[in-house]
Amino acid sequence: MMRLREVALYRIILMAVVGVLCLMDNMPVWAMGAAVPQLQPAQDKPCVRDPAWMRRNHPEFLRQKRDLTVREGVRVRNESLARCATCHQDRAQFCDRCHQYAGVDPNCFTCHNYVHTP
Repeated sequence: MMRLREVALYRIILMAVVGVLCLMDNMPVWAMGAAVPQLQPAQDKPCVRDPAWMRRNHPEFLRQKRDLTVREGVRVRNESLARCATCHQDRAQFCDRCHQYAGVDPNCFTCHNYVHTP
């Protein structure tokens, strides 16, 4: 009877360790105590919206712009992902650092290239 309890306890511990390792693989960097990424401000022009607003709302903003473009055919060049890339030229330093910090993996770049075009 004691042996069964030991085996059950070892199984529980093993499952807990495996669970923690799986969570750590998908864990946002902030949860591991990393510093908040400091981004370079836009280089030439003001952002399409206030930077603090964009930090909080850009996912929804970009989704709305996508839907407006794809479903209704309305393109607002001043508020496009390409416009972001004119000032924030390095995607790895601008987008990817914060997305990694937040533990998100947006699918924007499966279809879109983030390329600076002067």
